[in-house]
Amino acid sequence: MSLRLIYGRAGTGKSQFCFNEISERIDKENKIYIITPEQFSFTSEQKLLNSIKQDAVISAEVITFNRMAYRVANETGGILEINLSKSGKAMLIYSILAKKKDELKFLNKSDENVNIISTRN
Repeated sequence: MSLRLIYGRAGTGKSQFCFNEISERIDKENKIYIITPEQFSFTSEQKLLNSIKQDAVISAEVITFNRMAYRVANETGGILEINLSKSGKAMLIYSILAKKKDELKFLNKSDENVNIISTRN
């Protein structure tokens, strides 16, 4: 597997060069990844589909930086902890406050106290 960087100013044909190269190599390579920023992933997928044979779509994939990082972390065991979203934290805090309401002197006054607790680290 090799890594190739294509760079240049806007409008110099970098994208077209890449997709032409992919369409030539798609049958010879096992898997081709096009790594792109989030905001360009849809456009890159469209260009990929327009430039290659439809039956070869499985051999090439557009992947964003975040998705690539997630896959690498998953495969190497880097994601061992499950992080709660803001909504999940708020639900958990609300549940604890509801159960311990009688024992709390300040936080039992209002449900708005969920925001006070959840904004602290």
